[in-house]
Amino acid sequence: MDKIKVLYVSPVSFFKGGAERSLFDLLSNEKISPYLAVPAEGELAVKARAMGIPVTVVTLGSVEKIRRPFTFSSAVLAMSDAWKAGRQLRAFCAENSIGILHTNGLKAHSVAALARLGSPLKVVMHFRDIAYTWQEKLVWRLQTLLAARAVFVSGACCPFPSLPKNGRVIPNGVDPKPPVELKVADTVRIGFIGRIHPHKGLHTLLDWVKLAHDRGTPVRLIVRGTFSTELPGYESEIKSKVEALDLNDIVEFQGFINDPNGVYKDLDVVCAPAQAPEPFARTILEPMNMGLPVIATPTGGTTEMVIHNVTGFLVQAADDFCAAVSKIHLDAAGTVKVAEEARNHVRTHFSKERLHSSVHSLYSELTANAA
Repeated sequence: MDKIKVLYVSPVSFFKGGAERSLFDLLSNEKISPYLAVPAEGELAVKARAMGIPVTVVTLGSVEKIRRPFTFSSAVLAMSDAWKAGRQLRAFCAENSIGILHTNGLKAHSVAALARLGSPLKVVMHFRDIAYTWQEKLVWRLQTLLAARAVFVSGACCPFPSLPKNGRVIPNGVDPKPPVELKVADTVRIGFIGRIHPHKGLHTLLDWVKLAHDRGTPVRLIVRGTFSTELPGYESEIKSKVEALDLNDIVEFQGFINDPNGVYKDLDVVCAPAQAPEPFARTILEPMNMGLPVIATPTGGTTEMVIHNVTGFLVQAADDFCAAVSKIHLDAAGTVKVAEEARNHVRTHFSKERLHSSVHSLYSELTANAA
């Protein structure tokens, strides 16, 4: 039986974050025949070709300038270029006998919706973000209705009160990793991983770390990631706060680490204190997969991964954080049990094998309906 051909559409040409890494998890599915469309040559094209995946460049033009928070005026200005990009996608699919477009992001969804007009193409829109404003919620809903299938990485990403008929919740998946050796020394090494943006809550974590330290729990905060270019003032705000709280000897900024495994090295716990709902953070899923304890705020899709005191620790305030860090410091056996439950939870519900099987089943539904 021939493999199902799928053209995956990325709105960026580089590894911007977890969405692109998750896209390559889809591209590695041996049950399908993948193609990749990108807006320009870059990191994604290089990696895809190294995997033997055909790549096409689809020019997005002014579509690339659309930013969140989304506004309808920006969409209207980009409509002409979106239409041209849609025609390019449609032509490439026709030339290569591709019947399914799988899009990875707001801009890609919009272009693919135009590409399907007047063609038999089936569009799968993969929603990896949560709509915050009423405009975004309206657009998310409209795009969902235009898709043959809408895939949400968590229930929190669905813009409807209940899952629509064409909707599917398919979480991200990871390959199993050998467990790290949990052996907390005198100081609890706390990791903050990923893009540094106010929504991620590093400013809040600094207050929590200060309180834990003042209460007698020896802690060290290791920050691995780069500051978001969208809000350049946030970096100076964070550095000033470190000075004001007298945390220079406790907080270390190590910058971006381009190693999915090494980024969690030499840590005792990972903290994800998000201040806005998280869709389905890889910086929670990955350490859980390695048997590394996670402390997180109960936002969005996080609660689908972290079950309080079972697979991790959910905290909403400084006192909760201090209690969790103290447990990790003093209760080695209890911490190991939580870490083991986390790994089991990931293997059962969030494996890459399960991801591939679920997505392939979805494609099979579409091709069967088209036959």
